[in-house]
Amino acid sequence: MKIDLHVHASERSGCSISSEEEIIAMAKTRGLNAIAFTDHERLVPTARLAELNRLHSPFRIFSGIEIHTAEEEDILVFGIQDQKLESMTWPYADLHRFVRARNGFMVLAHPYRYRETINVDIARYRPDAVEARSSNIRPQITPRILQAAETLSCAILFASDTHNARDIGTFHIELETEAESDQALVSLLRARRFSCRTLQATS
Repeated sequence: MKIDLHVHASERSGCSISSEEEIIAMAKTRGLNAIAFTDHERLVPTARLAELNRLHSPFRIFSGIEIHTAEEEDILVFGIQDQKLESMTWPYADLHRFVRARNGFMVLAHPYRYRETINVDIARYRPDAVEARSSNIRPQITPRILQAAETLSCAILFASDTHNARDIGTFHIELETEAESDQALVSLLRARRFSCRTLQATS
C-alpha cells in the first residue's frame, strides 16, 4: 500500500494551491493507494473524511494534522481525531503527553528546515519517527536527519509535504499490508512495517 503521509489541501491549509480532489486525482495517477491530509492545525472533519473515502474507494484517505508547536517545530500526528489538536498553542512536551495518552503516532516534520538546531527536547520526549525526505527538506540536510533518527532509535519517513498536486507522492512510504483504518495505519507505522520510496514527479 503506497501512501503519502504529509499532504496539504487548500480547503484547510492556506499555503496549499491544490484542492482535495486535485490532490486525490493526481495521487491515483501516480500509483498511490492512499494519502493522509495533514493540514496546519486543522483536522479533516469526520463526516468529510467518510465522504471522501466513500467517493474514492478503494483509494484510502487517512486523517492527520500538522501542529506548529510553541517552540516553532512542526509535528505530524496520526490516529487521533480530537479537535483539541487544533489548538495553535501546544508546547511540545504537552503535545507529546496528549498523543501518547491516546495511542497516536508522532513525526518530527522537516527538522533543520528553519535553523541549525531542533528546538524541542526529542531526547526526553522522543517522537515515533522523523521525516527524512520531503519537498521541504534540502538533500544535504538528510544525512544529519538520519543521524538524529539513529541516535534516537526512531523510524524515518519519506513524505512529499505536498502543497501542490504536482508534488504528490514524490516521497512516500509503502506499507507491507493494507491499512483499513487510522488505527491500523498507526499500528503498521509503530511496528515499522513499511519502506521509504521516491517517485519522479511529472506535471
